[in-house]
Amino acid sequence: MRHAILALALLLPAAAAAQPAQRPPARPAPPQAPPLLACPSSVEVEPADRIRTPLGWEVRPERQRHWLRGADLFEGDPADRVQLRPEADPRTRREWWDLGGNAQPYRLVCRYEGLESGIMAPVPAAARRCEVSSFREDSRGMRHGRVVSGPEQVAVVCR
Repeated sequence: MRHAILALALLLPAAAAAQPAQRPPARPAPPQAPPLLACPSSVEVEPADRIRTPLGWEVRPERQRHWLRGADLFEGDPADRVQLRPEADPRTRREWWDLGGNAQPYRLVCRYEGLESGIMAPVPAAARRCEVSSFREDSRGMRHGRVVSGPEQVAVVCR
């Protein structure tokens, strides 16, 4: 028994020395500025279908929700077709535009799944970057009558 205690007394200081020194905790990242402009995560669309129903039937309209899928940035009016190309990092699923030095105000067009049209807003002059980021949840579900894995969530903000 005495040998076991002696062996433990000799091993404990060696084991403590073999462990790497603990680092002080990392400083938290500084909080990001609140967004100056952000695309809504979804939009609701009122149906405008003009369906000719057979006698005795009627149309039952339903609102449809469409989820954000990305954005386009334009210098000036999008009708002038001066669309800016974003920088991209496919590993992190991010795209961004660094802003500044523009001759005309920027316009952000938010794009939604299943819609050809988007919604547009002017980017505030104080914004320095607009960013699109996406991530996928590990879940399955139904959307518009079809099975989807995800859903993929997209956020578009200008700061």
